Parts: sequence; C-alpha cells; structure tokens
Amino acid sequence: PYDVEIRTLRFDEPEHDPPAPLPPAKNFRITDDLLGTGGAKAKFRANMAAINLLKELEFDGRQATPEEQDVLSKYVGWGGLADAFDESKDNWKDEFAELYAALTPEEYAAARASTLNAHYTSPTVIKAIYEAVGSMGFQTGNILEPAMGVGNFFGLLPQEMQGSRLYGVELDS
Repeated sequence: PYDVEIRTLRFDEPEHDPPAPLPPAKNFRITDDLLGTGGAKAKFRANMAAINLLKELEFDGRQATPEEQDVLSKYVGWGGLADAFDESKDNWKDEFAELYAALTPEEYAAARASTLNAHYTSPTVIKAIYEAVGSMGFQTGNILEPAMGVGNFFGLLPQEMQGSRLYGVELDS
C-alpha cells in the first residue's frame, strides 16, 4: 500500500569549514621540584585551577601557553582526596559544591571513582626512576607512560634522553 523509494545521500563537502588545526603540542619542561607538595586543600585548589583552565582552553580551542602549562602541571589527580566527593563532610562542603558544579556528571563520576587509584608521582621519585634506567644504559628509545596523568614523567625527562619517542595513555581528559 506504500511506495518506497530508497536513495543514497552523499555529502561531498562539509556543511561548514572544519576548525583550524591546533599548532603542534610541545612537551612542557617541569622545573619545579616542589610540584605536588602541600595538604589536601592545597592539592584540591591546584586541581580546580587546572580543571577550570582546561575547560577554558577547550572552549577556546587552543593550546596552553607556557604559563598555563605550569598551572596544568600542578594537577595531581584525586587519589587521597576522597573527602572532596563527600557532601556530608562539613569541612569539605564548599569544595564538594565547587567540584560538583565544575564537572559534567560523567567527569564527576570518573573523578570520584579515581580516588582509590589515581595517585600522583613526585618529581623525586620520577627523577630516581630516570636515574636508575640511565644507570642501566638507557639513553634514548621508546618510552611508554601507561597512566600519564598530566605528563610529569614526560615533563621531567632528562636532557640526555630527550631524543626518545614518548607514548602516553590517559583516561581523563
């Protein structure tokens, strides 16, 4: 009882111009040996500064400046900061509200789930690891960081290993 007509639609050109490509990202060189120090509230503040800046960069569609990269490098993840996700903690109510408002429901769920396993590695430990692999004869090659966070292992890569190819994996944006 119905006439059926099947057509293949083709779109040879996009409806609007694609966004301009971003300039190539550059590896940020970390020089702050005190990165990640401070109490839980200080780490929370650093995380929120990085998250707010990241949202601004994504909205603007641009790479971070070196000064902004410094702010982003201070993000330490949510490991050990479970109180920020507990609205019943009186001394964390303001932080809980700020965090809840800043993240999408998906981002919030992922951040909350990471409080048990997303731990920050200090520059002291990272430098010791590079010193150990250097003493074993490693100079350049492939380096994989399977849970890179904001990339502190890459940011602390010793000068003599700068010729290495870096591969990083991270779940969080």
